[in-house]
Amino acid sequence: MMQQGQMVRALVTAALVVGLGCSTALGADERVLTAAEVLESVEANGDYAVTIAAADIDIAHARLQEAGAGLMPKLTLSASSQFYRPSAHKQYSNDNADAYGKLEVVQPLYDFGQSASVRDAAGKDAEAAEQILTSARNTVLLEGLALYFDLHASELEVRALNEAHTSAYLRWDRAKENFALGRASPVEVAEALKFAEKSRLIYFSERSQNAVYRLRLEELMGSALPEELIVPPKPPKAKHSAIDRKKFVAAVWGTNPELAALAKQGEATGLRREGVAQLPSLEAYANTGYTTRDLRGRDDYAVGARLSWPIFDGGLTAAKKTRLAAEQSRVNARFEAKKSDLRRRALTLLMSLDDTYQRVIAARAQHDYTSKFLVQRQQLYAQERVADLGTAMVEHTSSEAELVRATGAYLLVQAQLAVLLGEQPGRSLEPDFFAAQNLLDTDSGDFVPKAGTGFGQEDENSFKRQEQK
Repeated sequence: MMQQGQMVRALVTAALVVGLGCSTALGADERVLTAAEVLESVEANGDYAVTIAAADIDIAHARLQEAGAGLMPKLTLSASSQFYRPSAHKQYSNDNADAYGKLEVVQPLYDFGQSASVRDAAGKDAEAAEQILTSARNTVLLEGLALYFDLHASELEVRALNEAHTSAYLRWDRAKENFALGRASPVEVAEALKFAEKSRLIYFSERSQNAVYRLRLEELMGSALPEELIVPPKPPKAKHSAIDRKKFVAAVWGTNPELAALAKQGEATGLRREGVAQLPSLEAYANTGYTTRDLRGRDDYAVGARLSWPIFDGGLTAAKKTRLAAEQSRVNARFEAKKSDLRRRALTLLMSLDDTYQRVIAARAQHDYTSKFLVQRQQLYAQERVADLGTAMVEHTSSEAELVRATGAYLLVQAQLAVLLGEQPGRSLEPDFFAAQNLLDTDSGDFVPKAGTGFGQEDENSFKRQEQK
């Protein structure tokens, strides 16, 4: 029994030793999936949110066509027939049926801007729908980008939890051997089993979450993902340039699609309100008709103009203007609230940009430590100075996962900043994107503290030497 347990531990531990080297080679022939490819696939495939927004655009364009049709000539054909009983006159005693037809064309001439207001309002609605579509598309793209990083980190976390479960299983196996030799109590064996089963539960839960990430990302992309994602996204090589907060907030207010949509909706409501009035309308008409009945006053054709003026409508026009005024006030209030919300979101994201970069720095330092610690542990194991690798392999893989999460969080903040500007999230992946938008803080005059004495600072060596002096 003891020899079998030792053999199991030796095999599993050997697998952990070579796991670091094999993880890079595993799937080396598979296609490397990049963030840009994910965004391209998500944009091409679309999603329900984009579909709904696209339908809103179709509706808005249809309303614009309806409004424009009000100024076009209208051709109407009407016809009727009837049976009737004539009066007692002998002259018409045999006349008991007739048929009548009329063809008329009407051209609106002038309605004091009422039709123009409806048409312009429909045009503003169409522009607002375009902005809403942009916002909906960017939201879906952000979700796809977030899933890309989450899935990469989850792949590493699943591996780390599998290694932790293997280690816990080995401790339980060792406890059973010690119990057989009288070196452990049943309580110690039960405790080891408790940790083994708990680690199995955590591992299974993360594996299920990994499957959820994968399913959703495949839905957004419209294609299957590789069985294992390799080459996770690399952390940034240098810190981002400082962004001028006032310039950025002003740029967001000028280009954000959600704010632009509310502005267009407010303008559309105002135009509709202006178009509601008790004003006359003038139109030209021409018609011709034919009837089988003998009428002395029948006209072969008629050409003329009509003036219509709704002088009194029981207060309907005043009620419409009041309702539209209230709707416009509501849209304007939403516009101001959105401005405040965008300002708060913009400043929060700018602060998060510095915070997430520091998270990358901390994750790189942790990964550097776990890498060195694992190498040291492997050397001690090869020299038979330790019986196993301990938690070195698990900690190293977990640090890899955290580095991917930190990198994803940092790049997602940049993507959200681009979306606030009305740009696609992928634009933030371009080098010097914010510099091209003329948003950098070139002369802030503020004191900039040290960014750290390690990965976050270029003068780390000289700084350390000064400390030693």
